[in-house]
Amino acid sequence: MNEKILVVDDEESLRLSMKFKLKAAGFDVDVAEDGEVALEKLKAQTYDVVLLDINMPRMSGIEALGSIRQRHPQTEAIMLTGFADFTTAIECLKTGARDYLVKPIDTTELVTRLRSLLRSRSSEKALREVQQQYTSVFLHDMLEPLTKVQELIDRASQLTDEKERKQVLSEARTKAQAVSGKLQQLVEAANTTG
Repeated sequence: MNEKILVVDDEESLRLSMKFKLKAAGFDVDVAEDGEVALEKLKAQTYDVVLLDINMPRMSGIEALGSIRQRHPQTEAIMLTGFADFTTAIECLKTGARDYLVKPIDTTELVTRLRSLLRSRSSEKALREVQQQYTSVFLHDMLEPLTKVQELIDRASQLTDEKERKQVLSEARTKAQAVSGKLQQLVEAANTTG
């Protein structure tokens, strides 16, 4: 499946040139002449990445970026500008852009950055899935012994024979220590990778 890119720029020649070049690189490309049109297109279709010019009439790229990040958080954004301005670049990144390019844009660099962004996004998604699976398994592994500990404590509280009660409490302590050991391993693993 080709990744879907939306090119948003008020300069028609730039829009069409980028569309042609990105299609030649294997992307599925659509265009919009300003931020308002881009937001309408995003309502109708999902895009992987929006290439968004900063200076446009009606709605600036930064305003459009804010709306895109709010309404379509799964869509990444790369900002485009004709002026190299560090302050604007920082503002764009704070608003949620993943990258920032100064025009004229080298096609090879743009394609490289797009592919890198899409790979990064794919890796992040895979990592989230692994984390969710691990969390689910981990919670199950913790819940079962904790439930058993609670049952043993409840049982021990009802026993009148002191020897039997000590035996049940000892079993509960062993299970609680096993849970504590697993939690300690998790904390150590988190400290090692973090």
